Amino acid sequence: MNISLRNRIAVFYLSATSVITLLLFVVIYQVVYNTSFKNLDERLDFEALDILDDIDMNLDTVYFIDRSEWSEKEHSDVEVYPIFAEVTDIDKKSLIRTPNLKNNSLSITPGITENFNSRLSEKQIRQLQRPILNKKGKLIGYIIIAIPVEGAINVITSLKNVLLISYPVLLLILFFITRYIAGKSITPLIKINEEAQKITKESLGTRIELPGNKDEIHELAATINGLMNRLEDAVLREKQFTADASHELRTPLSVIKGTLEVLIRKPREVSQYQNKIQYCIKEVDRIGTLIDQLLMLARFESEEVHSNEIEIELNQSVQYCIYRLNEYAADRGIVINFNEKNKYFVCADPSLLDIILENLLSNAIKYSNESKQIDVYLNGSESEVTCSIEDYGIGMNREQIKRVFDRFYRSEEARSTEAGGHGIGMAIVKRLAELQNIKVSYSSQILKGTIVSLTFYKKNTDKPLHL
Repeated sequence: MNISLRNRIAVFYLSATSVITLLLFVVIYQVVYNTSFKNLDERLDFEALDILDDIDMNLDTVYFIDRSEWSEKEHSDVEVYPIFAEVTDIDKKSLIRTPNLKNNSLSITPGITENFNSRLSEKQIRQLQRPILNKKGKLIGYIIIAIPVEGAINVITSLKNVLLISYPVLLLILFFITRYIAGKSITPLIKINEEAQKITKESLGTRIELPGNKDEIHELAATINGLMNRLEDAVLREKQFTADASHELRTPLSVIKGTLEVLIRKPREVSQYQNKIQYCIKEVDRIGTLIDQLLMLARFESEEVHSNEIEIELNQSVQYCIYRLNEYAADRGIVINFNEKNKYFVCADPSLLDIILENLLSNAIKYSNESKQIDVYLNGSESEVTCSIEDYGIGMNREQIKRVFDRFYRSEEARSTEAGGHGIGMAIVKRLAELQNIKVSYSSQILKGTIVSLTFYKKNTDKPLHL
C-alpha cells in the first residue's frame, strides 16, 4: 500500500506521541489515585492513634478513659466524610462504636495489616484495622476505623473517564496537526521535484533553486545540482568528443578517399601505386594516433583517472624521457642538454608525469629549428621545484600562449611546418598537471624560442625537495 510521505511522517510521529501520551496519562492517573488514598490513610492513622490514647487495658480487658470522645460531632455525623470507629474484643464482639455506625458493624479480616477498601451498608469505605496488644504483647482486641471514599473514587473515576475519552481525541487532533506541519515541511521537496521534472536533455543547464534555510533539504538540492553538473559535463564531453573526432577525421579520410579514387581512374606504374599506398598508410597511422589521443583526453577529462602520487626523483624521470626521445631528436639534428646540479624529489604520479614530460619535449623537438639544441634544467627551493624545457624554435606570441592549452589549436607557424601533430597534446598536459597540482607556465618570443616550466609544490613530507 502506497502512503504519501506526509501521511507517513504523521503516522510515525503519532506512534511515538501516542506511547509517550499513554505513559503520561498512566502516571497522572497513578499519582492522583495514590495521593487520594494516601490522604485518607493518613487521616485513618491519625484517628487510630487518637483512639489508642483514650483506652487502657489490663491483661485481658480494654478500658475506655473517656467515653464522651465517642459522641463528638465528627463521630455522629453521617454526611460528607464522617469517621466510623469501633473497638472489639478478641472474639470480635463490639465493645464500643461511634453513633454514626448505628446498627452496622465494621468487619474484621484477620491477617490484613494494610489499609483496604471495603463496604459499609451501601457505602464504599476505606478501612483500617489495628490489633490491641497488652503489655505482654498478647492480642486482646481490635481497633477498626473507616472513612467513606465515594468522593475520592468519584474523582478517580472521572479522571479515568476523561483520560480515556481525551486520549483518542488528542491523538486524532495530533494526527491532523502533524499532517499539516509535515505538509508544510515537505513543500520544498515538492518544489524540488517539480523543478527536477522540468529538466530534460534540452535543458541540462537548468538548476534547482536552493532553499533559504541551510538544512538537509538545502543539502539535497545542492547534491542534485552537483549531480546535474556532472551529468552536463559528461554530455558536453561526449558532444565535444564527437565533434572533435568528426572534425579531425574528416580531412585524412577525405585525403585517403581522393587518393584511392585517383588510383582507380586508370592503370598506373607500380611505383605510383606504392607511393600512394604508403601515403594512405601514413594517413591511417595519423588517424590511429588521433583516435588514441582523443580517447586518452576523454578518459582524463571524465575524471576516471586518479593520480597515484608517490615521492620520486625528478632527475630520473627527466633522464628517462630524454632517453626515449633522443633518436627522434637526433633525426632532426637536435641535441638535448640536461643540466642537473642537485637531486630533486617531488610527489607525483610517475606514469602521468612521463606523459607530461614526453609531450613537452616532443613539442620542443617539433618546433625547434634543425641543428639547434634544447636545454632542460631543474631549480628548487624549500617550498617548490621547477623543471624548465627551453627550445630555440619558432616561438609564440601572447595570443598564441593564451590558446596553447585549447584542444586542436595550432598556430599558423606550426601548421606551416612539417612537424605534424593534432593540437591535443597540451590539452592532455593541462589535465594531467591539474590532477597532480602541478603548475604549467609558458614564456616565448617569436623566432627566438619557448620556455615551458613545470612547478612542483612541497607536499606533507619532512624530506627536503633537493639534495
